[in-house]
Amino acid sequence: QIHLTLFCGPMSSALPLPRKAGAINGTFTDESAQMCVNPHSEPPPPTPPHVRKWRKSNFVEPGKRVIHPGLQDDFASGVDPHKIFGTGTAAESDHVEDVWKNPEGDTEFQKAKIALSEKIYKSVKREPLGHSYNRGHKMPEFMNDKSFRHGCKSVKGQTAQEVLNPAEETEEDREGAKLYIKSHGSYGPGEQKRRNYNWKVDPGTTVWGDKGKDIALGGLSQAVSDVLHGVGDEPKATITSLKYDNFQSMGNLLGRARNLGHGLPVAKDHIFGKASVRRGANEWDARDCVEGKYSVAEQAPDEDLGKTMTPGFRNCTTEVRRFGCPSVRSDIPKYARRSVADNQNYGDDVNARYLLHPSQFASLGVEDTEFIEPRSKDYIKSMFEDTGYGVEEDVFEEIYAAACNEDGTCGVDRYRHAYNSWLVSKE
Repeated sequence: QIHLTLFCGPMSSALPLPRKAGAINGTFTDESAQMCVNPHSEPPPPTPPHVRKWRKSNFVEPGKRVIHPGLQDDFASGVDPHKIFGTGTAAESDHVEDVWKNPEGDTEFQKAKIALSEKIYKSVKREPLGHSYNRGHKMPEFMNDKSFRHGCKSVKGQTAQEVLNPAEETEEDREGAKLYIKSHGSYGPGEQKRRNYNWKVDPGTTVWGDKGKDIALGGLSQAVSDVLHGVGDEPKATITSLKYDNFQSMGNLLGRARNLGHGLPVAKDHIFGKASVRRGANEWDARDCVEGKYSVAEQAPDEDLGKTMTPGFRNCTTEVRRFGCPSVRSDIPKYARRSVADNQNYGDDVNARYLLHPSQFASLGVEDTEFIEPRSKDYIKSMFEDTGYGVEEDVFEEIYAAACNEDGTCGVDRYRHAYNSWLVSKE
């Protein structure tokens, strides 16, 4: 037990206060709580110069001259960073505005003056405006004539159209076409294939086939029309080669042994192979190995099947009871207030059918039994009035009397059905 002593005097005279917790930092003033919460209360230290010159933020100041980082040390050695390179403009020279306004001058005199002043440049001499490039060559006198032309005069021959599409076929073209027919079989569109047979007919004028006897509508031969429509066709026997029949017989046939091509004339019930020779009556053959040949005693289960052979561990008891823990714990009492950690089933949990097919309003916490439980008259009247289905007093008494059971009780579902029947009768 802890005894507390009460003092009438000051607390400090009776019991001294404990010292302050934590360490008192009197040496380092920059490690206070305020500095830890707000470390940027004071401006941070600047970036070192040898690092700052490589950052883009070094040139964000307006009007500051951009200097390459590799040249900043050269300017630091004594070169003025504000120095302007180039030669200054003289006061009597032309201004930029005047040069951009009209570089060739406004009058003919100014243009002639500009051309005279630019005549001293080598580029103007070698490449005068409107003339070809002058390389300083001295040409013969006959080339100075304006009618002189370089090159040889071409002799007019065939045009490009005649070369691509000749009007007449030459002997060379016909010989070339024959070579292509012989090497590639390249016949022209609609050209008849000629194999140069030695026969007594002219293939250009001879017509094969029998002329139709009757001429149908449209100039079509009646015989040709009958042939196209299959008039008078009869099934004919199909003759195949022996090679094809042999190939078909070598395939796999359903329900038959495969023909290996040996050609042995054997009967259909012939069995190939050598019969097994048994060395004793109890010797097993392949059939016995597949189907088994055990006696009834050999097929019976072992006596120790499902039992332990260790004494003291066998499942034998003289008690008449069930072993194990039941799924529904009806053997223990249920707590008045069930904990969320209690996963025992006391017989009041829902079954699998309820989990697969819950009630219509289960998500709102309303079960189906709430609609069939007996309710008082005032409860039903106030409930339907609050939902917007209220009626007059005499109508309510009529509907309630029709909805009540034989014992005079009425539920929400029975009143709803009676209300719907009353609405149908009014229509």
